[in-house]
Amino acid sequence: MLGLVDFTELQHLQRRIVYDLGEQGGAALILCEHPPTISIGRTGSRGHISADEETLRGMAIRTHYVNRGGGCILHLPGQLTAYVLMPLEPIGLTVQSYIDRLQATIVDLLGEFELSGTTRPDQPGVFSGPARIASVGIAVNRWIAYHGLTLNVGPYLELFDLIEEPGPSGAPIRQTSMESRRQRATPMPKVREAMIRKIEESFGLARHHIYTQHAQIRRKVFSHAYAPSPG
Repeated sequence: MLGLVDFTELQHLQRRIVYDLGEQGGAALILCEHPPTISIGRTGSRGHISADEETLRGMAIRTHYVNRGGGCILHLPGQLTAYVLMPLEPIGLTVQSYIDRLQATIVDLLGEFELSGTTRPDQPGVFSGPARIASVGIAVNRWIAYHGLTLNVGPYLELFDLIEEPGPSGAPIRQTSMESRRQRATPMPKVREAMIRKIEESFGLARHHIYTQHAQIRRKVFSHAYAPSPG
């Protein structure tokens, strides 16, 4: 559990952990938030971002191309990012069955907060009502899955208008959040605790150790004006 973390530093960290898992076994879950950042996955495009580079710089939003599946994701404080680093062969999962289980885990977590979540065969992620509440996108190296998911707990939703990822009908996919759907505060610590528990249950992990810092994460990141990160 690393709090608000620079996006680039986290990418370096997860690549190091993937290497370590290949040598030592086990699995890892990194829970964090990012300052305003747009990541562009393999099915994403710069054309899905409505603002030009000058506008993004003025908003202090950086863009990064990444090797995960999925399209453009806007990362914000108030959104829980879960990097799930999981060897697939020991648990007998294919890439698609692993993605399906990640999405089912999110649906199960939402139910604990009295929210219904649904999946769609033609769109990755989990939806609450007509809008997406969680995005899923992974990469695989030596049959170790990494990247993972983002869950909108209580971010500033208006910034999601920067992303115009088209859905099957051609209309942009809209975003919602747990707080918007529940119409009340949703404490991030409770969501983090539920995420750890649900990941353990979904993938049959018997025990865990929790760390709140890592030597490779050195850059101090402050809460952003758009949405102060909850404690």
